Amino acid sequence: MSFNATFPVGLAVDWQAPSGITIPNSQLKNWLLDTGSLTERVQSLSNHFSLELIGQREQIPHDNELSLLLSNGETRYQAREILLCDDSQPWVFARSIIPQAFVDSELSDLGREPLGKRLFNDSRFTRSAFQLCKVAANQFGINSNQTLWGRRSLFTLGCHSMIVAEVFLPNSPAYSHLATSEKESEQQL
Repeated sequence: MSFNATFPVGLAVDWQAPSGITIPNSQLKNWLLDTGSLTERVQSLSNHFSLELIGQREQIPHDNELSLLLSNGETRYQAREILLCDDSQPWVFARSIIPQAFVDSELSDLGREPLGKRLFNDSRFTRSAFQLCKVAANQFGINSNQTLWGRRSLFTLGCHSMIVAEVFLPNSPAYSHLATSEKESEQQL
């Protein structure tokens, strides 16, 4: 699978509460609603974990992002987009909308360091409930008709909030049940 999208990829999609979406199976549901660190989970399953920074720069958030952010007077945000990979195969696309106040303080000099490493090691951040989405794989330049699943939540510290959105790409273990089901179907033919 090749990820061919260029920065900023964005996620101008419809987001819904998990109660408003039927998730097709328990494995995918577990991945979508797991409140632990996704980075740590991916690392634990990877043979050779890597983080690829697609880009980070100041950007006006999408309308669906602005409506989620707390109105705290913040007017400057940076968009950060990365891939979490195993053996150079992208498993997760992540887009974070970070207030400039965080970039200048708690989250300065992130570079290729996973954002989750800082968020989950700083108990001052609180996480909101998840919202979920479905996205066409071709939005990421992936030549596939597969529907991909994503999630997002807010991380808040003081009066500032940031959005962390993650989409599970086709090679993600979140979909390993699909490969098993397809193999079983082929064996029955």
